Amino acid sequence: MQGQRKENNPMEKRENRVLIAGAGPAGLFCAYQLIEAGIPVLLADRMAKPGRKFLLAGSSGGLNCTHQGTPAELAEHYYGNEILFKNLLTDFSPDDTIKWYKSIHSDTFIGNGGKIFTKSPVQEVLHHWIEHLSASPLFEFKSEWEFTGFGKEPGLFLFRQGGNQIEINAQYAVFALGGGSRPETGSDGAWVKPFQKAGIQVAPLQSANCGVEATWSPVLKEKIAQAQALGQTSLDIALDCSGRRTTGEVVLTGYGLEGSGVYSIGYYIRQSLEKDGCCHITADLLPHLTHAQLVRRLEKPRGKNSLSNYARKALGISGLSFALFRELEPDGNLMSIKALPLTITGCRPLKEAISSAGGVCLSQLDSNFMLKRRPGCFVVGEMADWEAPTGGYLLQGCFSTAYRAAKQIIDFIS
Repeated sequence: MQGQRKENNPMEKRENRVLIAGAGPAGLFCAYQLIEAGIPVLLADRMAKPGRKFLLAGSSGGLNCTHQGTPAELAEHYYGNEILFKNLLTDFSPDDTIKWYKSIHSDTFIGNGGKIFTKSPVQEVLHHWIEHLSASPLFEFKSEWEFTGFGKEPGLFLFRQGGNQIEINAQYAVFALGGGSRPETGSDGAWVKPFQKAGIQVAPLQSANCGVEATWSPVLKEKIAQAQALGQTSLDIALDCSGRRTTGEVVLTGYGLEGSGVYSIGYYIRQSLEKDGCCHITADLLPHLTHAQLVRRLEKPRGKNSLSNYARKALGISGLSFALFRELEPDGNLMSIKALPLTITGCRPLKEAISSAGGVCLSQLDSNFMLKRRPGCFVVGEMADWEAPTGGYLLQGCFSTAYRAAKQIIDFIS
């Protein structure tokens, strides 16, 4: 039989304690801002340790923490919410993010394409972050606490730890429970049902920044498998969806395509899939070559060369790139190599995605990310219904939304 208890608060100023549910990037950053302002924080997470998804974000290729550019430039990458994020990024910009990382002894540098990375590995960054929080008497962390719902009265929040049901009383609460991707990090979307039960509108969680599916022939699948064994599946190509051209890495897989070059048009691919059941895009296998240059190179007679040799000599296309060309252009017309038709049939499952679309509808929140139906309750980070591609935009969005909510709570309390 499960027990139920009220958690005793060891902090003196109970009326000012802020409850934060979720110890991912947004929750941890909100906690930092509040503690710096002298406000006690109780941070609860369903995992044993905080920052699981933050660690995953920097597990390969370093921690891409933000992106270079003005608020207006970056806002273009927050699909459909450009005005909102222009304001958010003005309040807490990439420059502010860089200064913040420096404050926890993590310098940054600018990488390819304006991506900004921390010089320290992600494990070290998180260590400094948690160390700073834990050193404050205003900070308390509760591990393996799973949010289960809102209490019967305003200001009451329910959690489960093992066999215990716990009721927390807090004037202000920040929800940073993540989306539904990578459930092994704790963001499994279990919060959706209790939010809906409370009458809060939640858009369905969907895969974002994920691989997409295409139907390959057995011949191409075999060549992809061979390339995978050699670690040579990354192609220097560009994709176009509805007039939006990709930048970034494109990786061929047995099920379709992966990589940042796919993620950057994922929003538009998903829209087309929802509307038509499939999505027609084009692939440019020579993105650094103009059409005029292509024509000049193909003026050289093919002679007795096989098509593969001619493509290699005239255009530098070989290996997996040539195999993809033959897959998409069975007739072997090299003049079409900059606009090859490719049909996308679906997105990979949510559990595989880097992030998720959907979440608490922005119509349910005011400009400070406070729930209109529940004053004093805020929703930040990936849990709210906004999305962005990889490249530093996701973490920057988490920080900027958390900053806005923390600032409002500080203003309320002060």
